[in-house]
Amino acid sequence: MNPRQRRGALLIATAVLGALVVFFTVLSYVGDVSSQVGNTRTALQLVRPVSAYEPITDDMLEVVEVPKKWLPAAALRDPAQVNGLVAAADLPDGAMLQTGMVRDRPGIQTGNREIAILVDARTGVAGKVGPGDRVDLIATMQTEDEPPRAEVIVSDALLIDVGITRDSRNTDKDTEDFGEPQTLVPVTFALSVEDALKVSYAESFATELRLALRGGGDESVVPESERVFEGFDSAVGRP
Repeated sequence: MNPRQRRGALLIATAVLGALVVFFTVLSYVGDVSSQVGNTRTALQLVRPVSAYEPITDDMLEVVEVPKKWLPAAALRDPAQVNGLVAAADLPDGAMLQTGMVRDRPGIQTGNREIAILVDARTGVAGKVGPGDRVDLIATMQTEDEPPRAEVIVSDALLIDVGITRDSRNTDKDTEDFGEPQTLVPVTFALSVEDALKVSYAESFATELRLALRGGGDESVVPESERVFEGFDSAVGRP
């Protein structure tokens, strides 16, 4: 073997040796990482943002593999664990579901009732309310014997669902907009039995029923002394 051939053979041997060193170094690193990470476990991850009180459905979830070492103890691992539950707060895309991030639907808690009513989109904060929002329900009324008034019939009502708007025509001949199209929105609340009765009565007999949207985190109760405002009665000359 001449000198040139010996140099070539030496270079090849050096390259092979270097490749073997790199291979065993990588193999050792992977083994070390695997020993630190350990086995994996399944977890539930959201594939899109979920609003507060929105029901969790299978199409929102992705089952992912997470190293056991890094899996939170409170992580939910099976889609069956969230069936029938809703988000406890606004959850971002990619969030890993854990206990405390989901809860039972408010309407099925002991003492509450679910009640759905149709609200005129013009007076119902159309497009601005959603599940988890809190509102005051205000009824405006007018009779022959009493001056017109507006009254907060339910304070701090929890809204748990907003349906799809629908168009209809006003059939009340005593109103100025008789025959004009209305856009109605079905909304569902979780209320006590007493408040559910008040809302049902107002929906049937009040001139209008409005939703007053509250600011985030405001769950204060409107005092009784501030719930009624009476307009001017020209017949008796009093406010």
